[in-house]
Formats: sequence, structure tokens, C-alpha cells
Amino acid sequence: MIIHVNVVYTMMSYILAIISAIIVGLILRMPLLPERPMRQSWTISVIFPTAVLAVGFTAMVFGLGYEGTNGMIIGVIVGVLTALFSKFFLEKIVPRPKVEESN
Repeated sequence: MIIHVNVVYTMMSYILAIISAIIVGLILRMPLLPERPMRQSWTISVIFPTAVLAVGFTAMVFGLGYEGTNGMIIGVIVGVLTALFSKFFLEKIVPRPKVEESN
């Protein structure tokens, strides 16, 4: 089987995307973890969904054909843009569900 991608550069790009998303998220004063209980929390935090979106967006960019040694720079750029996206636009695109009180 022939692999046409340098795996080390790709993994470094994913790691840099996660690290840059976490750093920028903390600079923007996003919470590190969601509220408790985490399963029922809709709080946008640094760990979830920001870091997960950074990996997903990086994979989409690589799927479009941008990879190689400059992929690490792309990983950092995507991480920064993902943190900004999570902080300012994510709740407008995916609003919180309405909470029903159970009596």
C-alpha cells in the first residue's frame, strides 16, 4: 500500500491545531471544561468543542489538498480561526436547546 502523505507532518499539523486552538481559547477567556454535569452541558469550552472542531477543520483543509511541510502553518492558522469561531459564532449557528422543567 502506498501512502502519499508524510504522516509525521500531518500528525504535527493536527497537534499544532489543537494546541493553538487551546491557547487562543484561553486568551479569549473561554472556560477550560464545560459545566457539570458535562453530559448535559451546552457550555462552549476550550476542550470541547473547540479542540475537536480544530482537528475536524484541519482534516477538511487537508482533504481539499493542502498538505506537506506548510501543513504545520495551516494547522496553526486553522486552530486560531477555530477558537475565534467557537467563541463568537458557534452559539449563533447551533443555539442551545430550550430547557424543559420536569415536575
